[in-house]
Formats: sequence, structure tokens, C-alpha cells
Amino acid sequence: MVLVPDDKLKKKMSKNGSVLQFMYSATGAGKGLVAVGVMLMVIAVMLAAALFNIMGAESAIKMAVVIIVPSILLVVLGIYMQQKKERGWVKAFMDQSSFDEQEIYRIEQEFKQPETVLFALDKGKDTNSLKRIGFITRNYIKFPGLSSCVFRLDDMVACFYTKKYLCQDGGYDRALVAYPLNGEYGFLQDSPPEKASLEIVKLISERNPKIITEHHFAYEGKEYDAVRGLDEVIALHKRVYGRQ
Repeated sequence: MVLVPDDKLKKKMSKNGSVLQFMYSATGAGKGLVAVGVMLMVIAVMLAAALFNIMGAESAIKMAVVIIVPSILLVVLGIYMQQKKERGWVKAFMDQSSFDEQEIYRIEQEFKQPETVLFALDKGKDTNSLKRIGFITRNYIKFPGLSSCVFRLDDMVACFYTKKYLCQDGGYDRALVAYPLNGEYGFLQDSPPEKASLEIVKLISERNPKIITEHHFAYEGKEYDAVRGLDEVIALHKRVYGRQ
């Protein structure tokens, strides 16, 4: 799925004015505690209702309270932990992307511009799906998923869909692969939908015509494998485009 977001959607994808904080809030141990706490409260109410006529009102209520009180504490603790985690969103993106704080905020500003495009491997548009969606701006790209990593678009070496990704068992699988100049962090999605993957590759290559979009290709009479020969492909890209 490729989608040009309007101002309303961009506003929805904002937490305290930040799209990156919105995406960073998709995970966290605090969310798990909140979910457990709420589930226990629901169970307590259902048990009390079921045992109301057997145990009597007073006993049923006491039993429910015994379960609900610690459940509320779990919810409060979960909210505190989640809020503490989300306050660290800037550092998380700095650490994963190796950008300074100024550049993180530059990404935020670019996201607000009209040329921003969203992309995903599915068609979900609910809040949870939007937190996992990828985006591309004039100078930056974030792939779908939960990673707190954004790349400079100009640093991307390859982005391609392949049906011949070699698996550990010796077989082959479909995959969407992308990686930057440093080769340390990249993107790999196994068994993705082909149509959506090809749409994403097309979108990114239109924004960065230098990017390699084929698993296997030839240059100056030499054959290259953009998966198994990652280092060789990166070296070629640096040589051709004069990158360090």
C-alpha cells in the first residue's frame, strides 16, 4: 500500500506533535501491564456476576475487590512505565539512526511537508497499523515495522523484492530487502506480498534513482548478488557515486 497522507491523517499520526514519538509508542512493557490489569478487572467483574447468587452480594463484591485493587495498581504502573519509555523517543531514534538531535527534529519537519508518502505491506489504517507504517520524505525514509531507525534517502544502496532469498535450511523464500551504505542496519521482510513490495521498490527508486532495485545484476561485465554479496555491492555503489 502506498498512500499520500492529508493533513488530517498527519495530525492523527502525531503524539505531542511528533510522528516519531507516535511510532515509538507502538511497543513497551507498560502496555502489557495495562492489558493484563484491564483483563483481570474484567474477569473479576464477570466472576462476581456469575457467583452473585451463589455467594451472596457481599462475598461476591469482596472477591471482586481483592482482584480489582491489584489490577488497578498494574494499570497505573503500566501507564507510568509506558510514559517513561515514550519520553525517551528522541534518544531511541538517535541511537538507532546515528543522527544527532537536530537531525531527528529535521525529520519531523520534513514529515509535515506535502511530498511525504506513506507505505506499508498491508492495507491497515487503524492506529496500530499507522504506528508500524513506513514513510518517505524529501531526504529520509523509515521502513514499515517497529524499528526506531530512519535512513537518509541518499544513503540507501539497495531496495528490491526477490523470490530467491536463500534461507538457512537451504531453500528459497520471497523477501523485501533494503540496506544503506554502512550496511549495519537495514530492512528485511520475509514472505511479503509481491504487489505491495514492488510498489514500495518503485516508490523508493523514483525518489532515489541511484538505488539498486534488482537482486542479481551486472555492471561492467561482472555479476553481482545484492544479498550474498552485500559488501561488494556497497563498495561498487561507493565507487560509482564517489561516496566514502
